[in-house]
Amino acid sequence: MPWQSLKDIANTSLDNKGIKKKVQGSLVISQANDIIGNFFGEQAKARARAVYWRDGVLTIAVLNSDLFAEIESQEEQFIRILNNRFSEIVVYTLRFLR
Repeated sequence: MPWQSLKDIANTSLDNKGIKKKVQGSLVISQANDIIGNFFGEQAKARARAVYWRDGVLTIAVLNSDLFAEIESQEEQFIRILNNRFSEIVVYTLRFLR
């Protein structure tokens, strides 16, 4: 029986229980909200929030039409910044709730 690293054992166990996806979803949402504040300004955090992530689609609720237009126009850059924070591509597209 070959030796497995603790990291590999933990990842396998988390995958089997479906916990890894839930944890990754929470991390994606948290990082997206951080980027909203850093990229669009601290006031944007009160008017836009990442609320859901699944199958590469990140859903962002936006309360202000001007901010919606700004985020939408910077969508590719936003996705690139977000994916750079992870070791894999986790977001392919954004979906907006207005």
